Amino acid sequence: MSFLSGIKKYAKKSYKFLRGNSTASTLVKTAALAYLVYRLNRSANKDNDIDQIPNIDAGVRLQIPPAADNKIPVLYGTAFFGGIITDAQMTNNNQTMTFCLTLAEKTGTLRDGVTDSAYTFKDVYWNDQRIVFKSDGFTADYTVDRNGNFDRSIEGLVKVYCYAGGSDTPSIPTGYTNASYPPATDVMPEWDAATHTMEDLIFAVVEVNYNREKGITQLAKMNFEIENSMKLPGDVLNDYMTNSRYGAGITASDLDTSFDDLNTYADTGVDYDDQGTGTQTLADRYQINGLLDTAKKVMENIERITSASASWLKYDIHEGKWGVVINRSGTSTASFDDSNIIGSVEVSGTGLKELYNSVKVEFPHRDLRDSADFVTVEIQSADRNANEEDNTLQLIYDIINEPVQAQLLGLIELKQSRVNLVASFETDYTYINLKAGDLIELTNERFGFTNKVFRIITITEAQGDDGALTMKITALEYDADVYSTTDLSRFVRSDSNGIITI
Repeated sequence: MSFLSGIKKYAKKSYKFLRGNSTASTLVKTAALAYLVYRLNRSANKDNDIDQIPNIDAGVRLQIPPAADNKIPVLYGTAFFGGIITDAQMTNNNQTMTFCLTLAEKTGTLRDGVTDSAYTFKDVYWNDQRIVFKSDGFTADYTVDRNGNFDRSIEGLVKVYCYAGGSDTPSIPTGYTNASYPPATDVMPEWDAATHTMEDLIFAVVEVNYNREKGITQLAKMNFEIENSMKLPGDVLNDYMTNSRYGAGITASDLDTSFDDLNTYADTGVDYDDQGTGTQTLADRYQINGLLDTAKKVMENIERITSASASWLKYDIHEGKWGVVINRSGTSTASFDDSNIIGSVEVSGTGLKELYNSVKVEFPHRDLRDSADFVTVEIQSADRNANEEDNTLQLIYDIINEPVQAQLLGLIELKQSRVNLVASFETDYTYINLKAGDLIELTNERFGFTNKVFRIITITEAQGDDGALTMKITALEYDADVYSTTDLSRFVRSDSNGIITI
């Protein structure tokens, strides 16, 4: 048995849940007339053929050589990644090369509109070895590999200067202090304070002094572990949707208060079983930790954020505001039966072959310096339908790096996929105040529903031949057990010897 199959064995959990039919594991919800159902299947990476599924996007994490079409990513939370070489100067009789590595765009304020994003350079890596600096915080002293071995080849020959927000805003790595840390314009040759401001950018200036005897002959593969204090999904969505430099440029007044609700919900703790230590609590249910590729479409990045926080983007045509619907438990706000339903009720589902009974979630693991990892969860055979074939839901989240969060998201998706009836009907105009995301009860003798709870997917206005206005409602089957957080676990992961193990 290979070590990979061993990983799969230990990363797999069985989960007992009710049986049912499925349409798709997730839905994107909106209430806009021109944006009713963007797509029923929110994750484009759901396919049983693993060879057809793209890997975690590493493009924004790699060190990239100079190019006119390079795009600077946006960092939220904490991530390990390289940068884009945006300048290089040779000095000292061709013995010293100085590089500028542009790392990320600087984000704005949190939802309160006052608190600025705060950046921390936690660790710097030279060819996958952590650099330990001298007391000045920028001159390399030695490096440490994954097994704790020291190497002093780099001593004094490499200097790394870190900045967060501009050339005059140094960000000294954690553990160091230096009141005279120089501005970037004093370090990078031919830079001046007037024209090389590097405004609103996170970057590093790396000086490499040639020494063939010690093997320092070029810029190594550089990696940085950087933390942005903006990591709660409500803050992240607010920033990305309102920023006109790298985001959607939507006016802040066009966002409703649901982003604050998302922050509050994401900030609640979740209990899980930790290998060897028993029950532990994950401080934040949902965090965003990773990079957004600014070369991608804005809506695609927004969906990545909402997917990673089990929520959906919505637009209210009455208030003219954007908001989010949190995929969580709740109570119904309206009831429908033959007395207030106009016409018939339509209910749809999918066949047995499309029913998912396991989920595999790929994500960058924080314990492995954001190397790709996965968790799998499956429904026990005894709890499947008769003749139900194995069918795995494939999910990829590249802006989360916590395995408990990945497992929680996978469980919600898997369980929702097995209670996914969709009901459609019309009602009168008095229900205009209902919104996408609201829970409703449906009673219908034909389908055997008695106060069965559904979540509204879309609600739109319609006008009949007689001029009467009605509301068309499409709703997704709801079950509170979908949001249970029991059975979460976390294993200690290591890749110190180059092989990912438990």
